[in-house]
Amino acid sequence: MNITRTIKYIAPALLLGLLFFSCKKKDEAKTAAPVSPNVRIVATVNGDPITLAEFQERFSRAGLKPEREVELEVKKEFLNRLIERIMLLREAQRKRIKVGLAEVNQRIEDFRKQHGKEVKEDLAGLGIDFEKWKADLWEDLMIERLRAREVSRKVSVSSAEVRRYYQANPQEFERPEQVRVRQIVTATEADAKKAQELLHAGMDFAAVAKEKSTAPEAESGGDLGYFAMGDMPGEFNVVFGLPKGGVSGIVKSPYGFHIFKLLEKRRAGKIGLEEAYKGIEEKLRRAKEDIRYKQLLKDVRSRTKFEVNYQALE
Repeated sequence: MNITRTIKYIAPALLLGLLFFSCKKKDEAKTAAPVSPNVRIVATVNGDPITLAEFQERFSRAGLKPEREVELEVKKEFLNRLIERIMLLREAQRKRIKVGLAEVNQRIEDFRKQHGKEVKEDLAGLGIDFEKWKADLWEDLMIERLRAREVSRKVSVSSAEVRRYYQANPQEFERPEQVRVRQIVTATEADAKKAQELLHAGMDFAAVAKEKSTAPEAESGGDLGYFAMGDMPGEFNVVFGLPKGGVSGIVKSPYGFHIFKLLEKRRAGKIGLEEAYKGIEEKLRRAKEDIRYKQLLKDVRSRTKFEVNYQALE
């Protein structure tokens, strides 16, 4: 299971940092005394501090490493996101949004079913505290609910808007010739020949792909879906010369040894409004939500006092 967390949200405006220094007595050398990460402050949000220790913990739980080798700009950007996250969480609390323990546990169970592993064990293997990760998950759900209430539910796209977009952007709906293909990929030519022998013996292509292919789509019988000329590496172009149902010979590429089967061909042409409707609606909705979300962030920032001490990250 990949526990790496995506750093979400748009970075807030950068403010002047707080500078904290420690000095010895006048009669001693004026060198900075070491400061514990537990008391070193990297930022404050409405007067509440974020310590370097808390920053480092969250940095690690996001799948990043706090060592010096990490670029300072990466740390700064993560701190910006963390401040923004805290602001949004407090806005959710101000609006009396609630997320119960049962909802958090359900999200964990969904995660477990999706990946087929015990989350707690995987986290322990990565050195991540389960309860703190669980608290992060609660924050995620609170912010998701805030966004749903203040952004998603307040955005709508009319059928007239979809039609206008379709008519104004005809070039987006010109579709080139496309093919739908299954593939079998093996690490060696010898393995590819064994797969070829099974096909010649009458075994179903999808079944051979599931059994012999090393590619990620093997579980779905090697189905690559539809693609056009140029969407895939050049070695894949052989499929455009196959008849429907045809199977290629062994094709070598930097990824291994391939055998392709052409399932369907879709002629070049214009995508109709009915087929394009859902995609256009989603695109327009995302654009509107992005505008509204930025406004939400602006409003939240205007009610929040925060300061940043980037020097403490060095």
